[in-house]
Amino acid sequence: MANALNGHFEMPQTFAAVSIDVTATNMWQLEGCENVDAKVAAMAGMAIPAQGFVTVQGNERLVWAGRDRYFLTTDRSDLTDNDGVYATDQTFGKTQLLITGEDARALLSRGLPLDIDEGQFAIGQVQHSHINHIGVSVIRNPNVDSQPQFEVWVMRGFAKSLMDFLTHSAATLR
Repeated sequence: MANALNGHFEMPQTFAAVSIDVTATNMWQLEGCENVDAKVAAMAGMAIPAQGFVTVQGNERLVWAGRDRYFLTTDRSDLTDNDGVYATDQTFGKTQLLITGEDARALLSRGLPLDIDEGQFAIGQVQHSHINHIGVSVIRNPNVDSQPQFEVWVMRGFAKSLMDFLTHSAATLR
């Protein structure tokens, strides 16, 4: 799947103790005005996550994005507005980065003003913030080979700038 980093970076980018890659799932913004939670749960086929968390079912995730707003990452490409819930395809509007490895926290800490230390940012939690003044959503994924993994979502127009910052920062970690 094409993404905003094609032609700019070979992926994955691998450093001494951290790697940065792109995930290629479809992303849908689901929002509405009335009884949104029940309608989104029916549309997604899974429970609504608690505020600041993610619900996972199989290879799909429902991510809390604010009051009456969720993101669904899925292989489905055919969602439509339904019963007052508006489904907006964000697949090509956001770049989804995976940051994995022993230095994942150290790398993100270079520009992220959140406490993501072990025990402070739970697996399945999502925070909306910024890295180096670029708006991002950060999800704490389960560990991969006993190493922490974070997913960082960034608007397509800022993906290259964020990757420039991350790759320059990662190169100076060790």
